[in-house]
Amino acid sequence: MFRLLKILFFSAFLAGTFFLFRMNSDPITIHFFKEKGVTEDGYIVIVALIMIGIVIGYIISLKSVISYRSEISGLVKKNKEVSDELDSLRNVAIGEEFNFTDKE
Repeated sequence: MFRLLKILFFSAFLAGTFFLFRMNSDPITIHFFKEKGVTEDGYIVIVALIMIGIVIGYIISLKSVISYRSEISGLVKKNKEVSDELDSLRNVAIGEEFNFTDKE
């Protein structure tokens, strides 16, 4: 059922995209660092802008993924230290003298 819905939504998206491209087939002149400008069909401009947006979004998300990974590795290291300290406290016999380290 979910696969069928996914196929129907994807087909509707493709049909809508095709319809949009057919409506926007007029030439568009883009003046980007040139006096004369570049003339392209409307659908090519739309596809190019979507591709540029995807690349920029990927670069922005890549930066956050790298920072999250470093934060996770720091938390895993801290968790291991706390776990080792907890294990050492469990192994102390009742009545045995225990000396705390400089960290505590």
